[in-house]
Amino acid sequence: MDVEQSSLMRPPRAIHPVGFEFGHSLGKPHDKTTQMKVLMAALAELNERQEPGNIHDVHFPSY
Repeated sequence: MDVEQSSLMRPPRAIHPVGFEFGHSLGKPHDKTTQMKVLMAALAELNERQEPGNIHDVHFPSY
């Protein structure tokens, strides 16, 4: 959730769900719809060639 700290670790692929509270990286508890959207966005990153340490902001309009 802390993009600056996470980028220091240079993950091979990562997303940052913009607007999510710290500790709720998949969304609010019991919000299966948003949680599934976050998981699908994360899985979509597996197909993209990226530079290590790049973290992509992902916006979820309903959140």
